[in-house]
Amino acid sequence: MFKKPEQIMVSVGGLALLLIPFSTRAADKDDNPARNLKPVENSQVKLGDQIQKTSDSMKDLLDELSENIGVDLQAKDPVKTATGKLDNIADKSVPKVVEPLRRARKGEIAVKDGLNDAIQNQDTVVKDLQEMLKLIRRQMAPAMSQKVLAQAIKKQQEAEDKVKETRLTKDNLEGKPKTALNEEEKKALAEANEKQKEATDELEKAVKELKDQAKDMKTSDPAAAENIEKALDKLDQAEAEKKSTEAQADVTDNKLRTAEKKQDDVLAALKDADKQLGQRTDKTAKLEQDLADLKKAKEMQEQALNETKNLDPKNDKAVADAAKDQGEVSKALDELKKDDAQLAPAEQKSDQAKEQIAQDQQPQAAANQQEVLNAINDAIKKDEQQLANAENQQQDAAELKDQLAKIEDLKQAQQAQEAKAEQAKPDQAQSLAKPEQALADQAQQLADQTPNPAKEDLQKAEQNMAEAAKDLANQQPDAAAKQEKEAIKALDKAEATTLAELAKADPAAADQAVAQQLDNLAAAEAQLAQQTGQADAQALAQEAPTQAALEQQAEAAAALPEVPAAGQEALKEAGQDMAKAEQALAQGDKGEAQAEEGKAMASLAMAQQAMGQAMAEGKPKLPSNQPPPPKGKGEEHPTGAGAFQYGKLNEIQTANWNVTLPPKERAEVEQATKNKMPAKYARQIKLYYQNLAGAKAEN
Repeated sequence: MFKKPEQIMVSVGGLALLLIPFSTRAADKDDNPARNLKPVENSQVKLGDQIQKTSDSMKDLLDELSENIGVDLQAKDPVKTATGKLDNIADKSVPKVVEPLRRARKGEIAVKDGLNDAIQNQDTVVKDLQEMLKLIRRQMAPAMSQKVLAQAIKKQQEAEDKVKETRLTKDNLEGKPKTALNEEEKKALAEANEKQKEATDELEKAVKELKDQAKDMKTSDPAAAENIEKALDKLDQAEAEKKSTEAQADVTDNKLRTAEKKQDDVLAALKDADKQLGQRTDKTAKLEQDLADLKKAKEMQEQALNETKNLDPKNDKAVADAAKDQGEVSKALDELKKDDAQLAPAEQKSDQAKEQIAQDQQPQAAANQQEVLNAINDAIKKDEQQLANAENQQQDAAELKDQLAKIEDLKQAQQAQEAKAEQAKPDQAQSLAKPEQALADQAQQLADQTPNPAKEDLQKAEQNMAEAAKDLANQQPDAAAKQEKEAIKALDKAEATTLAELAKADPAAADQAVAQQLDNLAAAEAQLAQQTGQADAQALAQEAPTQAALEQQAEAAAALPEVPAAGQEALKEAGQDMAKAEQALAQGDKGEAQAEEGKAMASLAMAQQAMGQAMAEGKPKLPSNQPPPPKGKGEEHPTGAGAFQYGKLNEIQTANWNVTLPPKERAEVEQATKNKMPAKYARQIKLYYQNLAGAKAEN
């Protein structure tokens, strides 16, 4: 008997995609296993169609919203990114699942080999979908925040309407003792109470979700996180949760007017918080607001100057109004100078003009007013230029982030090709030539689209890939693998160069991109470690190239200036651990491989934590003479962008989490978890071995 494959549900754009991992065991049991492949193949084809339809639906929705007047879809860029990734998954990744199944069904390759290839490629599909979802959730979080409160507002409005309806339609109900209530009145109060309970529950749910969003966005989007916290402060200052609960109790006690007052307060607080969430938090939004305030001050000053020039000094009311209007300009300048200190002299001139108007000194007042107007015009020109620069910077950053993502995708594809070339025999090499040439074409296309210094590195990668394709066509996989390694190095340089350009345009975005790289690297190492725990001796050697590729990624990440000094050291240690794990895998030494993978995961967790902490605190990332922060004291540290999560924490402290390891390796991993990382990361590593122990027991 074999276990039913676990189902994986992934929700994309509101549409659920059901991914069903398949197993080789069923095929091994069947006398004619190929006949079982057609249904699986069909399901994967349907999956590709479903993903493509989801992408098309998202595009249609984006177009529809963009055409509607008054619709400001701030999340359109992440939606476009998501549709692009969905198209790539449907067009490129899913066919890689279907093709080996088709070939196995046709008898071109062994059934087991076809299933294994399909399983590996489906893992890539799942990972790509999950990463895409994580990206779009993070980028669309500000828009989703308002949606959270919208439901709470709706529920609270319904509850207030119900209480008011109950009070107005039931004569003399207000304040009537419970013992005097008839059945109809009791039912009406119970229904009103239930409505308020729903509102209270929805409010509590919204507050929790907003707190989670603010926590998640601390490093990825500090401005948006701060805006959410301001909205939560408004709810807290209004005691919204407390009043919502009290309103429910008041309804129960038949104090309907009192309940209505509290419901009104809660609703007002919710709307106030929702308005706060609607505030844009990007740099251009602040500049746009400043510019609008300056233009308003300009209009006020132009009007006041015109009044002064046409002022009748004998008309006391006109003089008083003119002085008052100039005073309004002074008030506006008092606020504006907080963001632009160069407007402070203009405020003084405005105050002088106000006094001069009142003292019947119109010519002197008009001269000062003109100077104020000139200063405001200068400030407007400066802000317009800053706004234009910020918009260009945002555009540049968006293009660089897209370029970075394409380089990363290309590098991952090349690493997979290199692993296949290293394992391929000469007579198998020709089948890899066409995919390698396709990668070379992608590299060339990307280089043609790249106007920055990374272009040269991408061209070098394309040349290496093209040479590798020729070597594969000539049945020389060893030579091809060397060219592919050089291509990966060139892509690493292109990635580093692009990151440097992104850091100039948007330092926070560069930090986020590096943090995401560390997340991906940690996830890939965890996945490889899990495969190691389940692999037999023959499969271990096949994992060695994958571990080598991850080692190379760790070394490349350690050289990035965006990574803080402590993180760079941790990544170097991770690379060393991975190198030892690679050697152990190649030699079929499972215990040694597991131990080194565990230490690599520990070091990666430390790198993630260091990166996240540096982003949260805004500390310098370049190496300094200061010692690194203390490690592994057991306290909870601030999480970074790469919070390392792996399964459920089931009684780790008392479980025999390391029983799968030989004594020497067990001691090394225990030492690493004690000294190399904060306590919560140590728990994750222990959990990994606990899971392995459980898997071993089942087998």
